[in-house]
Amino acid sequence: MAVRGTIYHHRRLVFKNGVAGIKYIILLNTPGPNDPYLFVKTTTQKKDKPSKPGCIENLSLFFIPAKTTFFQSDTWIQLHEIYSITPDDVIKDSDITEEGSFDLNLIEKIVNCLFLSSEDDISPDHRRLLRPPLKESLKKLQTKFGKRPKA
Repeated sequence: MAVRGTIYHHRRLVFKNGVAGIKYIILLNTPGPNDPYLFVKTTTQKKDKPSKPGCIENLSLFFIPAKTTFFQSDTWIQLHEIYSITPDDVIKDSDITEEGSFDLNLIEKIVNCLFLSSEDDISPDHRRLLRPPLKESLKKLQTKFGKRPKA
């Protein structure tokens, strides 16, 4: 089961401008069996980006300094574009591989940054998947771990 905060490597992600490239992508939701996987892409290209760790709200970025997590280089998570990929495409595509994960605290900060910087641009369906109601979250956990044994 895919879990929020998982880091994938995509060898031919088609960007919003139609160009394909190699990217690390971060899973923002814990999808149910029929839910899309919601990803954001990363970059190590500094250009004019600030190197202040954490949320860079005005630029829709989240900066992670080198060697503080999975990434060995300074990495910016680009929050201005969400990539929705079907479960079948993630599971069956050999160009998409699971590489690592963030801890719960970090992925929560990243999702919170997304809402701070781009909340008006997030569709209602994506909002539900990114911040599911508690009841829905509990159902996913029960499905993943099975029902609790009776005492």
